[in-house]
Parts: sequence; C-alpha cells; structure tokens
Amino acid sequence: MVQGKEEHRKPVGLFFGSFNPIHNGHVGIARYLLEKELCEEVWFVVSPCNPFKVDRFLLPEIDRLAIVNAAIRGIPGMKACDVEFSMPKPSYTVDTLRVLFDRYPDRQFALIIGGDNVPDFPKWKEYRWIESHCSIFVYPRPGMITPVEGSTGMTFIDAPLFPLSATEIREMIQKGDDISGLVPSEALTLIWESYSK
Repeated sequence: MVQGKEEHRKPVGLFFGSFNPIHNGHVGIARYLLEKELCEEVWFVVSPCNPFKVDRFLLPEIDRLAIVNAAIRGIPGMKACDVEFSMPKPSYTVDTLRVLFDRYPDRQFALIIGGDNVPDFPKWKEYRWIESHCSIFVYPRPGMITPVEGSTGMTFIDAPLFPLSATEIREMIQKGDDISGLVPSEALTLIWESYSK
C-alpha cells in the first residue's frame, strides 16, 4: 500500500522523458493507461536533461514541449508538464516528485517507466522513497523479460509493444524518409520542421 494513497481516486501518471521527439508509442502507452482506468490523467514530463543520457541531438526543451502539446492536443486526460524546466539540472525523478507532491497536495502520482529501466531502478536517486510514495507502472520494451527480479511494488501492464525509438525517427528525418505513420499527425509538420534544420 503506497503511503497516503486514496482508494477512490486514480493517480496521475507521470511519463518522464526527453520526447526527442514524442511518437505514437508514447501516446499509445498513455492512451492504454487511461482506457484501462489505471490513471486519472497522464502528464508528459518533458525533461531538459536526463542524468543517464547525453544526447547531442537534443532539441531545446521549449521546442520539445511545443511538439508534445501539439501531439496530444484534444486528447482528454493528457497534458504536457514543464515542471523540470525551472529545476536544477540534471533533473532527478525524486526531486521532481517532491515538487509535484508539494504543488498538488491533493493528488496521487504514479510513475510510468519502460521495462528497460527496471534493472537500473535501484541506481536511481532515493529510489526507495519513490517506491514508498508512488505506484509504478512498467510498460513492455523490446527484449524485456518480465517479471524482473526485485521488481516488487511495480505493476507490469499489458500495453501494446511499440518498437519505436526517437533516435530512429530522427535518423529517418535526416534521410528524408516518411515518418507520418510513426508520430501523431497533429505534430508531424512541427516535428519535421524542427528536426530537419
């Protein structure tokens, strides 16, 4: 039982990522969590800098936020979140969670992570605090084996497997390949213009 968790209200799912760019896999996972009523809302937390990832092709955070907003415009229950933009960098999940718990004391939050993050979860800053304060939903990733040893407290969801990566999408843009089937149509033009510069 997560501390302070209210039974009658579903948590807000926090989907952290660089979203460089957001693609149909991200939106599909969020849609699954909402349709299965596992989350009341899903917030895409756009990270300025991932402590575990150095990406020299990282688009400025304000541009990635604009793309996320375009991608989910009109989808009930989904929103973009820029809470980390004003926080010290690199951004650590536990620090962001503390800010959100303080800012929204009436809400409960759940983490949404890929199965590839599970083995390294004990390396996260104050991971036990995270476990004790949040539900954790784990979505499948290519090559992931579930359940993972030591993953107690995590809920492995049966979401569709989306074998997409932002890196592949960026590479396709550089080659001039068609990405229209891989990213939300509402954000297609913005993605193409932003990454083909």
